Amino acid sequence: MSYCRQVTSSLVRPAIVPAILIFALFSCRVPVDFQKGKPFVYKTTIQVEGDIKGDEKQELESRLQNQLDDSLQTKTVTAFFPWPHLVYKKLANPPVFDTANLGRSIVFMNGLLNSTGFYSSKITDTVIYKSMSKEDSLREQRVTIHFIVKPGKQMVFDSVGFSLTTPEFQKIALESRNQSLIKVGQPYSKQVLTNEVNRLVDSFRNNGYFRFTKEDLYVEHDTVFSALIDPSLDPIEQAELLEKLKQKKENPTVTIVVRQRPVRDSTHLTKYYIGQVRVYPDLTVGVDTLAFHSDTTMINQIQFISQTNKFKLPFLANNIYMHPGGLYKQQSYFRTSNKLSQLPAWEYNNIEFQRSPYSDSLLDMTIRMYLAKKQKISISFETSYNTNDIVTTTNVLGTSLILGLQNRNTFRQSILSNTSLSGGVEIGSNAVVNPVTNDVTHPIGVQTILATLSHTVAIPRIIHIIPFVNFPENLEKKGFNTQTLINVNANYTRRIAFFTMVSVNGSFGYQWSKTTMHSKKDQNFPVTKSYLWKPINIENTTLPHTTDSFNKYLAANPAFQLSFRPGLVIGQSFAYNIIRPRGNKINYLLMDFEQSGALLGFIKPLDKGPLLRYIRGEIEFRHNIDYGKNQLVFRAYAGAGYAYGLASDTTYENTLPFFKAFYAGGPNSMRAWQVRNLGLGSSKYYSNPTIDNYDLRFGDVKLEFNLEYRFLLGTLFGIKFKSAIFTDIGNIWNWKPIDSSAAAIGSDFHLNSFYKEFAYGAGTGLRLDFNYFLIRLDYSYKIHDPQAFTDQTSGWFYKLHDLGSGQLQLGINYPF
Repeated sequence: MSYCRQVTSSLVRPAIVPAILIFALFSCRVPVDFQKGKPFVYKTTIQVEGDIKGDEKQELESRLQNQLDDSLQTKTVTAFFPWPHLVYKKLANPPVFDTANLGRSIVFMNGLLNSTGFYSSKITDTVIYKSMSKEDSLREQRVTIHFIVKPGKQMVFDSVGFSLTTPEFQKIALESRNQSLIKVGQPYSKQVLTNEVNRLVDSFRNNGYFRFTKEDLYVEHDTVFSALIDPSLDPIEQAELLEKLKQKKENPTVTIVVRQRPVRDSTHLTKYYIGQVRVYPDLTVGVDTLAFHSDTTMINQIQFISQTNKFKLPFLANNIYMHPGGLYKQQSYFRTSNKLSQLPAWEYNNIEFQRSPYSDSLLDMTIRMYLAKKQKISISFETSYNTNDIVTTTNVLGTSLILGLQNRNTFRQSILSNTSLSGGVEIGSNAVVNPVTNDVTHPIGVQTILATLSHTVAIPRIIHIIPFVNFPENLEKKGFNTQTLINVNANYTRRIAFFTMVSVNGSFGYQWSKTTMHSKKDQNFPVTKSYLWKPINIENTTLPHTTDSFNKYLAANPAFQLSFRPGLVIGQSFAYNIIRPRGNKINYLLMDFEQSGALLGFIKPLDKGPLLRYIRGEIEFRHNIDYGKNQLVFRAYAGAGYAYGLASDTTYENTLPFFKAFYAGGPNSMRAWQVRNLGLGSSKYYSNPTIDNYDLRFGDVKLEFNLEYRFLLGTLFGIKFKSAIFTDIGNIWNWKPIDSSAAAIGSDFHLNSFYKEFAYGAGTGLRLDFNYFLIRLDYSYKIHDPQAFTDQTSGWFYKLHDLGSGQLQLGINYPF
């Protein structure tokens, strides 16, 4: 049995339902399928004490938890039911407790502490037995184990030296000393030492020493500390050494010297050069390179042996960075391998080195490249649930047919091109206004007709077309994967009963990305940075047809005539994205900036004509913590734009155009509100029923913060049933009030008051994970509605007395 607190929902206000769920989720642990009559491990905790910073202490506790013997690690899953637990943590098949596992765990934890420089750690354990049944003391016996870890003082690096018997190695090591990963004053770590050895090996291989390995080096500590780090040291000997360190006890340091082992293989000391380079560019899997008829072509001293004429060989030769007679460099090998791997015309490639028969210091290089399927035609039928209708808040069901053509070897230079044609309809309720009576009806039918034609070309190198701009040229030498992107697309949207919109876009830009390994606090982790720069970005949006009802709406609301206007965008954009996973945590940072009309806007006819002049930026940060089957996700988002062009001879553009503006609400943003049903600020402008029928809540500024705890409920028929508890905080504003009316007060952004106008929502949801996509049902309540503020109410816990006052959202995949 289990003693989890029961809460009767009929006695609790709906406002605190999310708090009850969170309490139940984190506080209730229910063991099942345990061995009766035997004590089992119910919970194991580790507490680190000492002068360690909070975040470092939490990280050390987490790493120590992983050092526990398997029989002391308890794994729980979040589950629903049986009633009345609602949400609880299920502890299935807990291991039987054995005191011998305590000693093993302490040894493992000491090993980790020693490897991170804690030489005088002290670990104590407390074991608590608890019988959960008064009638039968043998029925359920829980064992809770609590470790207290006092790491003591942590050693730091005092100095680092190199003593290599080969003069060339010693010279390379000293010349690259400023790149050393061992920093004076840095905490001691075995992982840092391993990384430093790997760095030296890479340096030697970049200077021709192809066969040199990390086994040819070793790290020597100063004699006293090297003995202390050994966990198998005799206690008496350790006590003697500690006595010698009495004076350094408060600030222990360690001196490191990297030395070279005695030579066992002379080839490890041989400097290699490149001999012959052979390339087989058109192989198929299972074909012997000696069995087919081939033609041989020599380009840049590289021998190409091909059986077809599918490629222009000079472009391929330009992507090979190792040539006959050149010094072997490991970085050139990686650069060649990475570059060939990103070329879409090949499935994979293999690079081999063999000692040349003509010289012991030459390496013959063979590159085998296996073809991918050149063209691919696809036909797909998609169904979507759309809550982003650009006129009303009506949810619509959409279907579309998509025809796609992909060519992996355009112009015989492994240029990837994608062409797609799609057409579809959206079915929903149309808001139809009687022009005489202004009555509004919502008949169900085809709401929108859509058609799109797009063509994208991805060239796997930098193409220079802009004078005096050549900074991307060096990116390939620095190990970046580069692409030149050309995109053209046209969109046709007919919104029945409102308007017809046609959009034609074209862009030319560069994309480059790189993944590098970093080391911090005894951990290695990759960091991926990607950049997208479009120096040429042209978008033209027109409304060739509008209905009388839509025109009357715009005429009645002059504030929206500037927002909902077509226009021409001529400018550029830049985006930066960084992904940093470390342990069970992943950080995402995305920054985006674009502008239009900065230069061409000085041409008055263009400025007063269709050209739109604005600047717009976004920044988004996400932090994911993965607990295995559960995840905690935090997101912060900020976006702002400013329009400054001329709308006529005397008036200026006051707001961003609707297709560049921000909105809030819907399944992916502020889920307690329908799409575009939140904002602006705390204004009452949208209380007008006429405006509410055509909800066009767009803003120039958006701030949003989200916190979501995701957990697994169970698996049925291969489908993972998941849930989440979340909260959303945010709103949108304009830089200036919508108009001069009293209802527009609070619609503009002010630094001294914007935080008071945040909207708050909270709720829970059900997610069905099919692995390749996820269906999401979220139900959220308005905890604080800034637009509901009156003399009678503060807007907090607005309508929470009504369980049905929440908002149900249907979404595909996660919101962020």
